[in-house]
Amino acid sequence: MSAATAASAPGRLTTLGRLELAEYPVDAAWAPDGRSLLVGLADGSVTLVQPPSVKSPQALQAPQALRGHTQSLLAVAWQKAGRLWASSGQDGRVLLWDARVQQPQVVHEERQWSERLAFAERGNALAVATGRTLRVFDEAGTLRYQHVGGAGAISALAWHPRAGELASAGNGGVLLHPIDLKGSTRALEAAAPAPRVLALRAACVCIAFHPEGRLLAAGLQEGSVQLWNLATGSESRLDALGARVLAIEWSANGRYLAGAAGNELVLWDFSGRSGGRAAAAALRLPAHSERITAFGFRPGGNWFASAGRDRRLLWWRAGAGDAPQDAHLLADECSLLRFSRDGALLAVGDASGGLSLFECRP
Repeated sequence: MSAATAASAPGRLTTLGRLELAEYPVDAAWAPDGRSLLVGLADGSVTLVQPPSVKSPQALQAPQALRGHTQSLLAVAWQKAGRLWASSGQDGRVLLWDARVQQPQVVHEERQWSERLAFAERGNALAVATGRTLRVFDEAGTLRYQHVGGAGAISALAWHPRAGELASAGNGGVLLHPIDLKGSTRALEAAAPAPRVLALRAACVCIAFHPEGRLLAAGLQEGSVQLWNLATGSESRLDALGARVLAIEWSANGRYLAGAAGNELVLWDFSGRSGGRAAAAALRLPAHSERITAFGFRPGGNWFASAGRDRRLLWWRAGAGDAPQDAHLLADECSLLRFSRDGALLAVGDASGGLSLFECRP
């Protein structure tokens, strides 16, 4: 499909094109400069997509697949500001790739799947969650930290936006791991400082640090959101969402926290918060007719997108009421939704094996 030639209207998403992929898109990650999109597929391949733009429209070209896994991809991640990216698959391997040569290095391999990957904000560390085990590797692929713990498998990872601290979530709550890459490579689990425990009575599904790092939010299996003030040690429980929390995320300025559960989005305004509680009541957005499968805030603003099994892609502005500003119909159920680092582009994968690209203009 040819890219759109008209400029995007304010508050709208402009379709740039749709690419038919070889398989179901499982995960995706943008390059730091926004010129490439890494897409992991269900056949074990990864592919680099070169997105068009409104200023330079051209047809989306079928990219060349890169082989590193023998079974389906599980996760991909790109270094925050650098040339490295990582992938994990059902073959039990975690690969570290160099975008210049595209030759993968096996940094970890075992029978268990590694379903969570996350690069540190500074890009010098890669966190890998494999079952109940957390490992952190440096840029050379050397194991620098390891911790085994928790009552169940690790369900989510989040790096502190400023400090060298990593949060891992699971059935028993959230662990805050102090990560120091300056130490000896032998300083693994036995020698590393013990993580700080944020206990929960419910399984934790997702976690998100406030942009300033002072608050940590956790979405729970039971349908509520737990909030910790890490400076004071206080905690509070936000309004229940009524269903398993799929994802939670903060706006770039830290004013809003949004959560997705079932077919509903909930938005909390923290502009007047005190003591770890939201000053404003939760705003419930009747977003979709079926379960939401992906959502996220646009970097650098209060705009966010949601998509679900009803094939609808909705474009919202926090603080603008309970109605979306724009809507698009996808070819199939949404499998992933990823903004480029500068917020200019949005990639949306669907269950039919397609990838749609949009220009974002708030």
